[in-house]
Amino acid sequence: MNNRLAYRNRKEFAVHLRRKGVPLLLALCRTIFIMGICFLILYPILTKISISFMDQRDLYDRTVKSVPKHFTPSNYPEAIQLLNYWKAIGNTALLAGVNGVIQGFMCIATGYGLARYRFKGRGLVFGLMIVSMVIPPQLILTPLYLNFQNFDPFGIISLFTGGKGLRLIESFTPFILLSITATGARNGLYIFLARQFFRGFPHEIDEAASVDGAGWARIFFRIMLPGAASIFIVIFLFSFVWQWNDSMYTFLFYTDFETIAKALTNLESQFAHIQVEGSAMASNIGYYSIMRATSMLLAILPLLGMYAIFQKKFIQSIERIGIVG
Repeated sequence: MNNRLAYRNRKEFAVHLRRKGVPLLLALCRTIFIMGICFLILYPILTKISISFMDQRDLYDRTVKSVPKHFTPSNYPEAIQLLNYWKAIGNTALLAGVNGVIQGFMCIATGYGLARYRFKGRGLVFGLMIVSMVIPPQLILTPLYLNFQNFDPFGIISLFTGGKGLRLIESFTPFILLSITATGARNGLYIFLARQFFRGFPHEIDEAASVDGAGWARIFFRIMLPGAASIFIVIFLFSFVWQWNDSMYTFLFYTDFETIAKALTNLESQFAHIQVEGSAMASNIGYYSIMRATSMLLAILPLLGMYAIFQKKFIQSIERIGIVG
């Protein structure tokens, strides 16, 4: 009798272990894995936060690992002055905001046309859009520069200017033209997202509006565009963040325009120059190491604030795109 009872208890324990223990073990492994991934992502940022509050003496103190001994917040005012921070932030926000709004609207309009209308060459246009997603931007920098240096589409402008095109370099015009034509960097991806979004829209909406006498413009502006608020938010945020971190196009088209990415690039070049000088410049190397970490944190701080504000809407937009696409 005791043996049977012991066997029954062991059997019940094994069943209980399979029901409760295995899911608990899987949840524990999943938690450890996610925490490890989060640590790998956050570790560089945490390191820069630690360095930004260090004194130069802490960089050469072997006993200092993560927590600074000589805590100082004075690095931030110095980095703000070194970067000309407020002017660079204002210029970058203006450029990224204008481009984000224009690209959001134009990519949505292009994606809507590719998703809802059938016309000759639609497959070719879609194929070229896919190709634009895989071509490195560096490959087309020289043609873009030459095009905007002497802008003369179809030779029309030269008829009125004596054979000379317009010089659009050193202005906002190249950025605006690339945004209006939806041919800027990453625009192929934005058009693809908009196309997939509109492919999930019920065709009955278009047909009902057409029966009521609405034309294509009214259908797009009164029905489709308000319904595409979620994809607009996604495209705007992607475009804004890319333009915020871009220094390649701003160096190419508008060298005198100060942006936060260009300020960081200039700081990096100064740091590289000091490293070449040798060990005699050790104090300067330590100073620029601290300034580089502090400057990077100042550069991403507005993006973190914007993400905190739009986090809920951004996540909801991503979910809606996944559902209808």
